[in-house]
Amino acid sequence: MMKVGSRLKSKLKGVFPGNFKNQKPESSKPYILQSFHSSVRGASHIKTEKGCQDYAISSSCGKYAVAIVCDGHGGERYIRSNIGSRIAAETCMKAIIDFFENQNIKSENEFGKKSEKVLTQLIANIIFRWREDTGKDFYSNPFTEAETAKLSPGDKSKLDGDGWIKAYGTTLIAVVRATDFWFGLHIGDGKCVVVSENGEFLEPIPWDDKCFMNTTTSLCDSDAIANFRYYFSNDDLPLALFVGTDGIDDSFNGTQGLHSFYESLLKTIKAKGIEEGVKDLNEYLPKVSEKGSGDDVSVAGIVCSTIDNK
Repeated sequence: MMKVGSRLKSKLKGVFPGNFKNQKPESSKPYILQSFHSSVRGASHIKTEKGCQDYAISSSCGKYAVAIVCDGHGGERYIRSNIGSRIAAETCMKAIIDFFENQNIKSENEFGKKSEKVLTQLIANIIFRWREDTGKDFYSNPFTEAETAKLSPGDKSKLDGDGWIKAYGTTLIAVVRATDFWFGLHIGDGKCVVVSENGEFLEPIPWDDKCFMNTTTSLCDSDAIANFRYYFSNDDLPLALFVGTDGIDDSFNGTQGLHSFYESLLKTIKAKGIEEGVKDLNEYLPKVSEKGSGDDVSVAGIVCSTIDNK
């Protein structure tokens, strides 16, 4: 069982436990890791002719799978948060791919020995890449009068100097499932829900009390690294992992409603396969937004399927 080092704890909120019940069955059946993602413009955004500020992305290969969702902030001064969320998802994916290639992690034991160090480096690298790429966007395309026309003088002034980065503000949740371990990284609101081997629906990434109502931590924060939370385990590996933006959370009646949504999604994927399951999800998400939060809604996930039940 992993322990959190004091140096990492001073920078990040996280856990390295074996919180899942120790009921992982030994299975001889071969399995595959499948990933998916879906993002839908919110009902209220459609009515007000506002673009989608969410972005979702996923990827899977033989060794690991990744699922990421990002939610660009909705306040008036976050005039490029739709770009910020896209850049966040894409740079996070690139950082994770490079992370596996450069660290050459092949086993749970190898990861376990250096998990604290590599997760710290990974999070710092994601923040650096996001800031670098948003900077490239801003300096090659400075804010236009059309973008800032509706801003108050106070909000305009907050974008002066280095304040431009606030315009790209976004949350981020990423989960990675490998053959011998998994981890999740999170800044801002939204939720990560995983399904343990014995069928429990859990939210292992620590919650941040700074995320309340319309207030959230963000990649654009000057102390973003201190606001990241994470979870790592090489002990109890989940059957499925889901990440969703707060438009999903706010559309259901509390934790039980959210878990029931993911339970239904998992059953659909298991019954119909990943492609048909995601088609159903794409058709259902606009209804979720319309009858629920009205916000953009995004879901990404990883499902561990045996070869005879893809």
